[in-house]
Amino acid sequence: MTDVAQQIQRLAAEIHDHDRRYYVEASPTISDREYDALLEQLRRLEADHPDLVASDSPTQRIGGEPLDAFRAVEHTQRMYSIDNSYEAEELTNWARRCYEAVDPQIVAIDSELKELEDRETGLKGKRDDAARQQREALNARRAELRAARDNRLDAAQREGYPIAGGYCAEPKVDGVAASLRYEAGRFVLGVTRGDGVRGDDITQNLRTLRSVPLALQGSASDIGVIEVRGEVYMPQPEFERVNRELVSAGDEPLVNPRNGTAGALKRLDPAITARNGLRLVVHGRGAIDPGVVESQSALLERCRAWGLPTNPLAERCATTHALLEYIERFEQKKQSLDYGVDGVVVKVDRFDLQERLGFTSRFPRWCLAYKYATEQAPTELLAIDWQMGKTGKLTPRAKMTPVFVAGTTVQHATLHNVGEMSRKDVRIGDTVLIEKAGEIIPQVVKVLDPDRPGRSDPVVPPRVCPWCDTPVVIEHDQRRLQEIEGWPRRVQREQELAAKQGREPEPPAEPPPVSILDESGRYCPNPACPAQLKERLWHFASRGQMDIDGLGEKVIEQLLQAGLVRSYGDLFRLHERRADLVKLERMGQKKVDNLLAGIEAAKGRGLARVLAALGIRHIGSTASTVLARQYGSLDALLAASVSELESFQTDGAESGIGPEIARSIFEYLHSERGVAILEDLRELGIVLSEEKPAVAARSGPLLGKTLVVTGTLAGYSRNEAHARIEAAGGKPGSSLSKATDYLVAGEKAGSKLAKAAQLGVPVLNEAQFEALLAGGEP
Repeated sequence: MTDVAQQIQRLAAEIHDHDRRYYVEASPTISDREYDALLEQLRRLEADHPDLVASDSPTQRIGGEPLDAFRAVEHTQRMYSIDNSYEAEELTNWARRCYEAVDPQIVAIDSELKELEDRETGLKGKRDDAARQQREALNARRAELRAARDNRLDAAQREGYPIAGGYCAEPKVDGVAASLRYEAGRFVLGVTRGDGVRGDDITQNLRTLRSVPLALQGSASDIGVIEVRGEVYMPQPEFERVNRELVSAGDEPLVNPRNGTAGALKRLDPAITARNGLRLVVHGRGAIDPGVVESQSALLERCRAWGLPTNPLAERCATTHALLEYIERFEQKKQSLDYGVDGVVVKVDRFDLQERLGFTSRFPRWCLAYKYATEQAPTELLAIDWQMGKTGKLTPRAKMTPVFVAGTTVQHATLHNVGEMSRKDVRIGDTVLIEKAGEIIPQVVKVLDPDRPGRSDPVVPPRVCPWCDTPVVIEHDQRRLQEIEGWPRRVQREQELAAKQGREPEPPAEPPPVSILDESGRYCPNPACPAQLKERLWHFASRGQMDIDGLGEKVIEQLLQAGLVRSYGDLFRLHERRADLVKLERMGQKKVDNLLAGIEAAKGRGLARVLAALGIRHIGSTASTVLARQYGSLDALLAASVSELESFQTDGAESGIGPEIARSIFEYLHSERGVAILEDLRELGIVLSEEKPAVAARSGPLLGKTLVVTGTLAGYSRNEAHARIEAAGGKPGSSLSKATDYLVAGEKAGSKLAKAAQLGVPVLNEAQFEALLAGGEP
């Protein structure tokens, strides 16, 4: 190795070490000015010796040209949201559920109870003495087991539900979730959370973060795959600096650091991302080679050893008592931090127990976010109106005197449902307290002046739909209905336990009857309701569903008023009404053509998008994607029973669909209305199938090769070229380095041609690229 090569290697290692001291250990040993001097020294040496530039050099964080668009990437493991809790009781109830599912004694008792039920089922219809004696024995054993279970849970409650391995508590940083993939210790891919199944490739932008190591340290290079999940955030000092610069330039300032982070990460030019001072904190895992780590606390420790930043305030807690103490302590500390937090994330520490607990369709069962109270403000409630949802649900909404809360001016707030509105006794003219749930959705917390003189009467909720006069359907809280339905069973259990213990039974108090306070929703059952149709069409056309360009709320209102659409299918028949469309206000020939082109493009979105777009209750983008990929086509989905829908597995784990979602999709697909809608869409040529997720090619002419595409190709978009590279076994790169095998250059290739010449990377034109894909010589 030459002296220059050694000097470059030494400087790079020294700069990486300072990054680690600053971002991982929070104990820098040099000033920013000294750090910049080292970086400039390395940059000059590499400029004079481009053949010695390594892909993970600190100077290579900003590389490559601006992207044309972000490439969609499928996560190797889904990125779930986290369920929220706002009360200590909710956290304790969550811990109880975890304890019941993993405690060996509880699990053994539940297993034996299930066995007793099966044995009792086998005695159905038998009336002889032997069967009667067996039933008595079964009941006695059942009462004994239930008493033992109750005693075990009572003791666990007193101790704070001490599950094996305990819990891990971490600050919930207010940022943007991302997944980072390292192969043989080198950073190769960064992806946004997206819809949890797929996200955007933001590798170039994440490389600009000094807190993201381009190469891991220690034993990481010996591990095939390390995929970690974390939060990218903008520290408060950087947020203030960026806003000062924006205001000085005459631009609008950022609303808050989270919005600033999201905007910076979605910049197509990584040089712009680099100006925002973003940071990463790692808090979870995706795909990691088996046996590397066995718990959350061990993962955080190992990440620090690899050079990945984690939160030093994370703690392992043995019980819920310790968790609540941590949460209380951290609430006092969080005000002094230079980054935003909105709570504490609590996880079951051991990974084997996490796997046993599994997932719902949206959340891990082994994880919970405890949220602190958000910013609140008082204001006057001026009126209550009713909004129609895409499923026909009527939601009360408060109209208020405008008030500034958590960064924005709020004039409307949700009242959720009639039961919630009644419990809070919200009336027109009240002074109410407003907050933003999750700092996003404004809601009414409580009435501040319930005893004021001359207060108005309670609001009378509608008994018929305000738009079509159809009598509404009222639904009540399922837990209350189950409580009432299960009351006789509770009495029976108390009697069995009392008989076993030789005492007089004390039946539990009978639950009160269902009232308006238990109401969870009012629905208009009329599928032809004009207000429902507008909401359904808007949802159907929205970006996360069928993504019909040009079909916004105002255009939908025009189409409805003109009588041009009465169903989803009518949207795809609009090409037959082009003359009528052109006559609409503010449409014109070009706008109509663009709208029709957007509708035609939507035909090929696939089954997952169609299912999510139809507004089926409980079926969002996550559930629709899981169902579409499992069954592949509408016909296969129609052939599935409810039990099949709720019990299938994906990649050897629970699908997360569950009984409620399964019933909802089955009932819709087999309802008269659902059948008519889907047959109409089928006849119109809408794609009602879904391709199976692509599996990375294990062979092909480009196996083991890295190709970077630049400029404009005649036969391929950038994404199509990347897909062809992957299908041939290769890997599409975003920036040039000595490790790049080929640069594919189209028209207007730009600066990458000069860099390829410096690095000695072969350059291919489009014809040579196609020859290489076909297995020939370039």
